Amino acid sequence: MRLASILLLPILLSCLSIQVHGDAGDIAEPSMPVPDMSVPAPHISAPTMDVPAPNPKPPVKPNSSPIQALNKTGNTSSNQAQVTQIQQEVQSMNVSGKWSIKFNDGTDKSLDLNLWPSGENRIMGYGTLTEEGAKHSVTASGFSTAQELKLIAKSATPEYTNQKYDEYDLDLLMVNNTLSGTYVLMSGGQSLGKGNATAVKQ
Repeated sequence: MRLASILLLPILLSCLSIQVHGDAGDIAEPSMPVPDMSVPAPHISAPTMDVPAPNPKPPVKPNSSPIQALNKTGNTSSNQAQVTQIQQEVQSMNVSGKWSIKFNDGTDKSLDLNLWPSGENRIMGYGTLTEEGAKHSVTASGFSTAQELKLIAKSATPEYTNQKYDEYDLDLLMVNNTLSGTYVLMSGGQSLGKGNATAVKQ
């Protein structure tokens, strides 16, 4: 009996050690659910390359004249005044014919010109400069508007005796059918004097 007990004791101890070893090595399953750590794949959409068709604007047609532009905008009274002013600026005065120009500088000096139009507001002519009893041929050129005449009268006689200047620059305005304004004496591109002048049509 004692022998049997001695033989059973190691068997029991081995069983206990196996059970204890098994219990200690067991891993308890967690009661909380394990989170999903997988990263979702990004959703990338392809960019659209469609370009909207441009909407072309119709070309702006230029006005054929400033008068037409004024007729389309603004009130009637102001437009009529502006139209009249533009017409006066566009139209040039009738300066065709013979003119006598007096210089108000206290000297016996005058300029007689025969003028005619030579194109769009352009004026040409020729005449005679009378100075101290002597007469010299001159040529004239310039332009005119409805109220203004600008002329350059140059000596047509090259370097006549005692010549002091070779050009008259005239800037005249129409007032009561008479042209009056200023003049500048020029020689070699330099101003030698100036004064007032009056032109009367013959």
